[in-house]
Amino acid sequence: MIRKLRWKLVGYATASIFVFLLLILGTINLVNFGMVADEADRITQTIADNGGAFPEGPGGPIDSGTAGAPSPLDPGGPKSPEMGASARYFTVSFEGSQGTLVTKKIMEQTVTDENALVWAKNLLGKEKGWTETYFRFRSYKVGTADYVTVLYFDRELGPSYRILNASIAGGVGGTLLSFLVLIPLSKLFVAPLIASRKKQQRFISDASHELKTPLTIISAEKEILEMEHGETEASKSIGKQVARLATMVKNLNALANMDEGVKPVLGSFDLARTCIEMVDAFQGAFEKKGIAIETEIPDAHPYVGDETMIRQLLSILLDNALKYSKTRAEFHLYVVGQRTTIRVKNDADVPDGSLDRVFERFYRSDEARAGSAEGSGIGLSLAMEIVKSLGGRISAKGENGFFIIKAEL
Repeated sequence: MIRKLRWKLVGYATASIFVFLLLILGTINLVNFGMVADEADRITQTIADNGGAFPEGPGGPIDSGTAGAPSPLDPGGPKSPEMGASARYFTVSFEGSQGTLVTKKIMEQTVTDENALVWAKNLLGKEKGWTETYFRFRSYKVGTADYVTVLYFDRELGPSYRILNASIAGGVGGTLLSFLVLIPLSKLFVAPLIASRKKQQRFISDASHELKTPLTIISAEKEILEMEHGETEASKSIGKQVARLATMVKNLNALANMDEGVKPVLGSFDLARTCIEMVDAFQGAFEKKGIAIETEIPDAHPYVGDETMIRQLLSILLDNALKYSKTRAEFHLYVVGQRTTIRVKNDADVPDGSLDRVFERFYRSDEARAGSAEGSGIGLSLAMEIVKSLGGRISAKGENGFFIIKAEL
């Protein structure tokens, strides 16, 4: 249990660090790519405002003092002479479906005339965005004609992708490094829990051991009194309480052993036969209380597991049904998918919905405390530990006045 808790701690901490890095690095890259996109959009807008070509030359917008404001990526702004000389783009106009190449300032090896026409036609009708990774496009109208300008922005966008790749590498590396650092640190985090759990286990083990002697003495004294004075209501009550305490001590010992990580002793046996034997052992007790128990068990069910643990589990489940049944109980053994399922059902005053709290140690519901049934709140906790050690899962619920426990092995 502590080992699982330790790995959960490492997992949650690593996941938190990963999410933190993802948010920080993701924000940085989103802002960076947003700035690059804004810069490309200013350039394509400048081209669109100039009828599909970059404004340059004497008497152009640059000379008339209409140059754009400096940008973060290019201090000269989108209308600077430097940008006009270095911008690589092409513009296609459309009258109907026929496209005409208006301007092309891009190497033939990068985009051919034919490719430019087909490319622009596919982008027609879309306002703006990225295309083919390094190209930023804009669609607009000049008079009655539709225009598409595609800007090759690899030199400006390249550094952004390098930052993105570095962020991914840094995020993965940081997460991995955090994971490796947290593994030894987690030992320090769970050390107090380990010490506390060992003290608890030692207390349970010592208390169970110390209780055995007085219980044995009380039981012996009761038998002596009954031999001398006969059986009385007082001696019956003493015997009943001694038996209850003995069961509690036995369960506490078993629970302490499970906490210490006792491994199941696997072996092949017929689970159906084991279930029938356990139900038969409780049959008399059910009949004595006037409780009808129905069973649905196959003729045979080969199973590989710890038979001793399984018998203890069955005993706990049947004993719980015996204690809290009002008039009837049911026992079912069946297979669902790859799992063997044991289902015990009894009528009881329980609310509908999940009742998994019954598996908490020493938990007893208000109805159980107010009723005549005597329990310690240990049995179902032990049942859960048994099922978990066998690699299964167990659940409890209330449904239409019935208490249902399902153990899937």
